[in-house]
Amino acid sequence: MSRQSLIMRAGRATESAFPLRGYFLSVGAILLGLLWMAGALLPAASPGHFTEPDPARPPIRIQSAMKGPERVVIDTNQPLPAPSDKAIVVAHSAAAGSAN
Repeated sequence: MSRQSLIMRAGRATESAFPLRGYFLSVGAILLGLLWMAGALLPAASPGHFTEPDPARPPIRIQSAMKGPERVVIDTNQPLPAPSDKAIVVAHSAAAGSAN
């Protein structure tokens, strides 16, 4: 087989394996061309209503009378406090009492 026939067979196999690929490539290229032509032919969009400040309207300032919670500062440099012996005994006796 010649190299040319192998290349043609490989191309046909790819096209039959991905039939939608050609459709999406062609339609995508057409849509992209239409967008490019529309951008070149149509006039630029006029500025919107809210792009320029209106001097007749006061600026909006939102304030709240409620104050948020206090800031919590967690110092991770300090070692954890060791549990006391009393807490361990109470927890142990409570667990033992509920088992009976």
